[in-house]
Amino acid sequence: MIHRQYHIGLVLALLLSMMLYTVGWNTKSVREENQEIILQQLSVESKEDKEKHPEGESSSQEKGSQLPSRKAWALGCAALLFEVNHERHDIMGNIPSDWGIKEWKHRLSESWGIESREDLLSSIKILEEHGHRESFNRMGLLVSSLSQGEYEKFVQRITSEENQNELRIVRQYYQELGDKSILGWDYSRIICLCRWGYHVGYITEDEAWEKILSTARILQNTFDSWEDLGRNYLIGRQFWSYENTKDDGYKFEDAYQRLLDMPTSPWKRYSWVMNLDDPNALKEAPKKKKRDVHTF
Repeated sequence: MIHRQYHIGLVLALLLSMMLYTVGWNTKSVREENQEIILQQLSVESKEDKEKHPEGESSSQEKGSQLPSRKAWALGCAALLFEVNHERHDIMGNIPSDWGIKEWKHRLSESWGIESREDLLSSIKILEEHGHRESFNRMGLLVSSLSQGEYEKFVQRITSEENQNELRIVRQYYQELGDKSILGWDYSRIICLCRWGYHVGYITEDEAWEKILSTARILQNTFDSWEDLGRNYLIGRQFWSYENTKDDGYKFEDAYQRLLDMPTSPWKRYSWVMNLDDPNALKEAPKKKKRDVHTF
């Protein structure tokens, strides 16, 4: 009995230590806290720009209608956020304007702390090597060692709703996700950063595509389908922010379902098993039955 009490005490001590680390991560990431809500405004152009480019033409050398399918596939890996923001999935970036670029730079600074090329590359590297999956995995390893009773007692000692939510999500999904963790959430955001970084001129188009395609290959090798990737993104977002999930999680659920159903969706147009190394690859996705999927 003494040994068991010591074991429980040790586990709880480790969990408390881990929670402090997590709080540190959350503090470090506070600039991201409302990033997706803020970034909904990023594609807004001035009235003059809209009149000049009513179709939201791409600034990329490869226009939307000419975009190779493997590149359109890769952009589809970040489709959830862009669908929520009612932005196109088949272009790298919108026509640049002095006003638009200034606004995008401001938003990247506010929500990510990115103010330069170096900041952008650093943020991408952090997502590649650590991301939110690092704290998710650390918490999952410890929480999974607790019995249901021990877990419930521990949660009662946590006063922060945000931290309670993290524990709940980890408890629910850690073992199910296994090695995948929430990599879909972290790596989809890399593709978002590449698109935004290119638009404001922090990286070149070639640099953006190189990173986007390499990230897409990792996602393709990690997940089983568009549905699998999208669900992982939603779980990661729930872990990332309890407040944002409460406020607009339904928008992401709706976008997820639309991407599974809409004929124009990249998830419907392109097969998950497309050869991403073939510039001429074009493989339409197989037909799927409509389904309702809820992750929270």
